[in-house]
Order: sequence, then C-alpha cells, then structure tokens
Amino acid sequence: MTYIDLHTHKSEEPEIIWVQNIFAQNLNDKIPDLFFSAGLHPWHLDQVDTEACFRKIEQFIINKNMLAIGECGLDRAIQTDFSLQEECFLRQVEIAEEAGKPLIIHCVRAYSDLIRLKKELKSNIPWIIHGFNANKETTQNLIKLGFYFSVGERLSKNNSAKAILEMIPIDQLFFETDNQDISIQKIYFFAAQLLRMTVEELSVVILNNFKKLFGDDKLVTKD
Repeated sequence: MTYIDLHTHKSEEPEIIWVQNIFAQNLNDKIPDLFFSAGLHPWHLDQVDTEACFRKIEQFIINKNMLAIGECGLDRAIQTDFSLQEECFLRQVEIAEEAGKPLIIHCVRAYSDLIRLKKELKSNIPWIIHGFNANKETTQNLIKLGFYFSVGERLSKNNSAKAILEMIPIDQLFFETDNQDISIQKIYFFAAQLLRMTVEELSVVILNNFKKLFGDDKLVTKD
C-alpha cells in the first residue's frame, strides 16, 4: 500500500512517497535526490531577495524531482503589502505555466483573491491548496473552479474540517503532514473513516490523483 504526503517539512520516512517543501531562498546545489516543491512563501517576502529567489526557482524547475512550485500564495493575516504578495504569486504562476507544473498554494483569509486570480488568468495547470481550511461556500466555489485540496492534521480534531472533507470530490484530494507532529498514516486513517472507505481503497485513489497531476514515469510505488 502506498501513502503519499504531498507537503511536508520533515525528513524522509520509509514506505511513503513524500514531497518535501523547500523555501526558494534555501535552494542550493546540494538538493538531495528526492521529490520536492520550491517556492517563495508570502511570509518571507520582506526577508529575502525576491529576484534571486525567482532565479533559483527557474534554475531548479527543470529538475525532474521538483514536482511543483510552492508553497507560494496569499496571506491577509500578515503585514506584508498585499500588492507585493500578489505580484510575487503571479510571477510564480507564470513560471509554473511555462514549466507545466502544478502550484502548491498557501492561502489565509484571501480565498476571494485567489478565486479572482484563477478566473482572470484562466490557468491550465493544477492549483493545489495546502493545509486547506475554509467554509462550505468557499469550498464549493473552489471545487467549481477545479482546485485541488491537500488536507492534514485538522481532520483529527476539527469537526468543520471533517464536514469539508466530505464535500471535496475524491479525485481532487490529497493529504499532508506539513510541519505537524502527526503521521501521514494516521491522517489516511481518519480520512478513510470519514469517507467510509478502507485505507487501502483510499490509498489507491490518492495514488491515481498523484499520477494524474505529476505523472507516473518516475514513480516507484511501495508495497
């Protein structure tokens, strides 16, 4: 059985296909031989040389193991100028479009902005919201626009997150540990119970979602 951790800051665990998040400013020539995503996070815009970060992303995007741009995104809960956030997000959308790779998106209190941009750009690449947490109306609007959703540890303790999970089409769903102290196996277990599936059935669906978005030419499944 294959578990997929779409977004994690942790070190590698055996028996899991995982995508490590690397902040753009930390990209260097010693990147290990693993699946990863890399992007300029809105929290870091005031702390880094943004142009240097974009150059690094463009340099590494051709790496076969860099599966996605991100996490990048929009956050209205921080003080960073929102127009700068949007400008940097749009730059990364452009890079991802040119490379034909998905986005992994951080979004806090900015779903209306994200929806507006998705409509305006008519982007053809997958947009995946990591650590997804929103109300039912917002979730419905995002589903209609074809967003993908990566959910994590909130499933174990948040009733609203459980209700939202049941709304998400299963072919638009992923799971993640992010930086939380929980195993991906436990997240699959909680999700399978809520969706009234076995963990084995759920793992097959999520694996197929992964193949659809990222390709299976380099995917080694684990028994």
